Amino acid sequence: MNGAARLATSDTHPIAGAPTGVAAFVGSAAQGPTDRAILVSSWLDFESQFGGFDSRFYLGYAVSHFFANGGQQAYVVRLPADGNGTAAVMAAVHLLNAVPIFDLLAVPGEADPGLIAQLQAYCVGRKAFLIADSAAGSTVATLQAGPDSRMTGANAPNSALYFPWLNALDAKQNLTRPFPPSGFVAGLYAATDARLGVWHAPAGTTALLAGALDPVLKLTDADSAMLNPHAVNCIRLFPQFGDVVWGARTLAGGDQAASDWTYVPVRRLALYIETSVHDGTKWAAFEPNDARLWSELNRSIGAFMQALFTQGAFQGQSAAESYFIQCDAQNNPPSGVDQGIVNITIGFAPVRPAEFVIIRIQQIAGQTGGSDQPPR
Repeated sequence: MNGAARLATSDTHPIAGAPTGVAAFVGSAAQGPTDRAILVSSWLDFESQFGGFDSRFYLGYAVSHFFANGGQQAYVVRLPADGNGTAAVMAAVHLLNAVPIFDLLAVPGEADPGLIAQLQAYCVGRKAFLIADSAAGSTVATLQAGPDSRMTGANAPNSALYFPWLNALDAKQNLTRPFPPSGFVAGLYAATDARLGVWHAPAGTTALLAGALDPVLKLTDADSAMLNPHAVNCIRLFPQFGDVVWGARTLAGGDQAASDWTYVPVRRLALYIETSVHDGTKWAAFEPNDARLWSELNRSIGAFMQALFTQGAFQGQSAAESYFIQCDAQNNPPSGVDQGIVNITIGFAPVRPAEFVIIRIQQIAGQTGGSDQPPR
């Protein structure tokens, strides 16, 4: 159910959980349109639209790895034949503006810190999450001080970095060679969402990467103990399990940063709640901005959050220990009411860490036109 809290109550406006595990891939391919994002639901779809594997590019392989690891839906943006560099990639990424919703983004093989920073900013604007590849030549030594500081700035919570690359079969050339991990990991995210919920970490001994033979570097416990506190998610080979993701930190998750958004599932759960509540309360645009509306919003959001609580998305033995919702006169002063703004504050105690994390959402009310854009 992709982490969705599906509700059916007679006295509330139901909030359906936003889709999760929907990926977007940007890269080069042998054929296909370059002026729009194309939705593919299988490898055969990609092969038909974009020509399948092309050993010059990583895109086709990454999409194949995504589906092999449990992915179900992906938007693909093909770079123009002469497109290269940050400007060309970002121009292609912005073709995703026309896509109604995706929550994962990967540009397979791209590891330039400046480009990663721009992709992070784009993801923040779309409430999406970037799965970033380490550079092909990265080593424990090159990463022991952490990622480049351009990748750990204000937009870092909406991204995670994976290391090292993975050896896998190149079916086009019938040989084994290294591939960036983002396609494998995106599929794992999607499969974890569907099986356990977006609040579960896509990591651990059950986070197996199908189709990978082994990491290009065989990391040790000491290596991961060094890199994990610097927000580098390691991929490890354990003979008794296979290739597994052994880390679930965002690029804001370095120990020194002490961020609320240290962990991938915590950040993705927050994005899921924010998107679901924002989209599920647009009906408020046509209602008077008063105490009755606030009460209705509290009931609707409360039912949604309670459904997540019963599925185990939060810490705490009771709802009161696990989440809160505030939409009342205290956080909706007359000045905001006069502008048609409804403020909704949601707090939740994620499974890890246990502290409350605060999300603030604005919705529009009392607008005759039904616009979902906040006033400027």
